[in-house]
Amino acid sequence: MKQHDKSVGLTHFVVRLCYVLLAAAVAAFPLLMRAQQGDFYYFSMTAVHGRYLIYPFYMVVPAGYVALVCLDKILANLKKDIVFSNKNVKLLNIITAACLFAAAVGAVAFVVIAVIYQSIETVALLAMGEAFMALVVRVVRNVIKKAIEIKEENDLVV
Repeated sequence: MKQHDKSVGLTHFVVRLCYVLLAAAVAAFPLLMRAQQGDFYYFSMTAVHGRYLIYPFYMVVPAGYVALVCLDKILANLKKDIVFSNKNVKLLNIITAACLFAAAVGAVAFVVIAVIYQSIETVALLAMGEAFMALVVRVVRNVIKKAIEIKEENDLVV
């Protein structure tokens, strides 16, 4: 049990660290878009492409914070031994929606950049990654929902 508490505590710390890292990224992103570091320029895109990454990035920042808040609440529930709860299912639904929103923004940015500049690069991979994360969270949500149903049935039998 102690190992589980340490794992949840470490994960909770990392989630809270991500609040700070996301805020730092929000502040640093315009500076990164202006910086040229050898061949690695705007994530290997031209300067014009990089300029268009700033808009989708700022559009998904609120979704990122929503997902972090939900993760924070789920971890707080785990610390209180609230595991198979409809509250956690709702929080996982919100995380799924945030990931799908980020994937949609990434997909639109990919299409815009591909149409305007005939270039398909990093944005497509990011959008696919967000969509995959939404899928993973949805699967976890479905597992927890089924576990809640089984738990409720067992509680009625006893």
